[in-house]
Amino acid sequence: MSKYPQTRTIVRRAVTALSTAAAGLVLLPAAALADTPSSAPDAPHVSGLEYIIVLVLIPAGLFAVVALFAALPSMIRDKGYEPGQSWRSEPEWFGGPRKGVEAADDVPSNAIEAAESDRGGTSGTW
Repeated sequence: MSKYPQTRTIVRRAVTALSTAAAGLVLLPAAALADTPSSAPDAPHVSGLEYIIVLVLIPAGLFAVVALFAALPSMIRDKGYEPGQSWRSEPEWFGGPRKGVEAADDVPSNAIEAAESDRGGTSGTW
């Protein structure tokens, strides 16, 4: 019995991997030496124009159609506000009073004074 059973396993796996790789390197190029069957038809001649049509123009046309379908909904829909026009929607105030823009004038004066006296922050007056 070996003192190091793991060494045997490692060596066995390494030999197996190397022999598989060597066999692959020897047998893989053999496929390139294969002869074409005599019943295979000759490939038709492809002109440069046909080549460009198939590999460039057809994919570009498909790209243009997909881009058109993607942009079509925004082209059909109303453009909304444009500079120079009057605003047609309700006004919005983010972070303003919860009751709306009209409630901004209804803030009692004592609430403003209370907010100014309880400053806090870096001045440290709480």
